[in-house]
Amino acid sequence: MRRLLWLTAAALLAAGCSTAPGGEAAAVKQPDPRPLGGALHFTAAESAALHAAEEQEVRKCMASRGFDYDAVPVGDVGRRAAESPYGLLTRTRAAQDGYGLTVERLRKPPVDPNAQRVSALTERDRRAWEGALKGAADGPREEIELPGGPTVSVPTDSCVTAASRALYGASWERDHYAVQHLRNTVVKDTLDHPLVKSAERKWAACMRDEGFRYEHREDPLVALKKRLDSDGSDAAALRATGREELRIAVRDAACQVEASVAEQVSRAQKQVEKALPPARTSLLKEFRAARDTALRRAEARTASTA
Repeated sequence: MRRLLWLTAAALLAAGCSTAPGGEAAAVKQPDPRPLGGALHFTAAESAALHAAEEQEVRKCMASRGFDYDAVPVGDVGRRAAESPYGLLTRTRAAQDGYGLTVERLRKPPVDPNAQRVSALTERDRRAWEGALKGAADGPREEIELPGGPTVSVPTDSCVTAASRALYGASWERDHYAVQHLRNTVVKDTLDHPLVKSAERKWAACMRDEGFRYEHREDPLVALKKRLDSDGSDAAALRATGREELRIAVRDAACQVEASVAEQVSRAQKQVEKALPPARTSLLKEFRAARDTALRRAEARTASTA
């Protein structure tokens, strides 16, 4: 049944391509602002290579501790790479995929090749296997305090952590969480910026003209998620929700263009980032160096196994 629903959704979304705007309009390039120069953004190819390299390191670490481990397949890195941190939507993506909600709901998650092996273990051996992979509950941990934010606890005895540090370097978790925290601050302050708020009001007026009474850009996503929750596994209901998702997303994307939302987000982000503390420069420099090193290592591993 799940495969049938997935094929139905795929056919539905493919059919939605026929509702796309004309080639000239679809080809118009709009800004795709990424906080901090895209420091945390990876292409689909980069994400896939990093995932494969990290899984290889996890397998080596688990083997050194006497445990079998098979690499977990990578998820939908293409979709993640295309996602905007600001919820911006292009006409082409909207016509082909809507907001990606229906397809995501129907998509079968990657199968963990270790699940069957682990389920066959005794309770004691299962805890030992999971402790080696993710860190023992009472094992050593590093506490990472984020500026003005929560404290993140990282298990230092886990193979996941060992793999991450083998690929990115010893300070990766601390730098990554710090940059992620900074990125989240930039996104929040940008979305709260008067330029973006003004553009959102124009967007809402545009959507009202199309018959949609939304005040905020996340409103259609919230409504569609509730509808999907109520659909359950009803194939007909899911098809109807998928069609409605495409219809709304296409108008949403057009209204974002009409209200110049992407342009205003880009302008606001520049102003927000100018006001960031100077200390971010050294943090980002160190983070990018670790990122570049990891990508080189991942590419080398991919080449060696090709």
